[in-house]
Amino acid sequence: MTMVLSASEKKKRSILNKKEILSYLKACGLSPNKAYGQHFLISEKYIEAIVTAISPAQTDVILEIGPGPGILTAPLSRLATKIICVEIDAGFVRLLQERFSEMTQVTIVHNDFLKLPPVSGCTRIVGNLPYNVSSQIIFKVAKQYTASHCFFLIQKEMADRLLSKPGNKNYSAFTVGVQLYFEVQRLFDVPPAAFYPQPNVHSTFVQLTRKKAIPLQENEKELFEQLVATAFWARRKMLKTALKRSPYITCDDEYITKAFKELGFDPTVRGEELSLDDFIALAQYYAHHYTVRK
Repeated sequence: MTMVLSASEKKKRSILNKKEILSYLKACGLSPNKAYGQHFLISEKYIEAIVTAISPAQTDVILEIGPGPGILTAPLSRLATKIICVEIDAGFVRLLQERFSEMTQVTIVHNDFLKLPPVSGCTRIVGNLPYNVSSQIIFKVAKQYTASHCFFLIQKEMADRLLSKPGNKNYSAFTVGVQLYFEVQRLFDVPPAAFYPQPNVHSTFVQLTRKKAIPLQENEKELFEQLVATAFWARRKMLKTALKRSPYITCDDEYITKAFKELGFDPTVRGEELSLDDFIALAQYYAHHYTVRK
């Protein structure tokens, strides 16, 4: 249930309304950059809902990806002990540096998150992610960070993929790859009218909770990724056929037949019909029984 903030709480959290946000951008001579896929959240209702959903503890260190003009940065910075903002746009970096110059708990980093070495010590990661690089950002967070909770505003279609099940049309390599690391929860959808400029699609706010343990060793993780890539590279083909022709991994037919039999796989199964646990079992089997040529 979304908590409703009083006027005094809103002020304390520095939540701006639509008019204030647009006036602020105009006064600073800034506007969304299409090249970076920027769509800024301007709905007071959804800003409140997101801040409430994140609900950081005072001891939390938040990494915010792509803060833009600091719409979420301001309220979150008053709730957590520290917030590190990574922004690629030089204009918004200058704005953020000026706006939060007196707030020692806010650190502004001018960089492309995808090129930045992992930021250590983060307990929560937050971002209104550009649609064109959302999957890359989420994969980097999954593999290079250890934050227990991540909160992302992403395209609804991508959220559907994250939450999809085997056999569903939205089930993909992205689904399986992210679910290896996280439990994914859809919190709420956000309409285009909540953004400036309005995107052509709906968005969804999701929570990713990191799993306590991943049942794969490092060499098995690499095999897992190759097997998943193979399965969805040859979507609608039998997995046995895909493995024989895969550009990612090559195994002898004898090994494939033996693996399917020992793992209890239907010989005609397609890759998109395998569950996360199936892919994990297959990767572990390959790691211990196969001679794999990359």
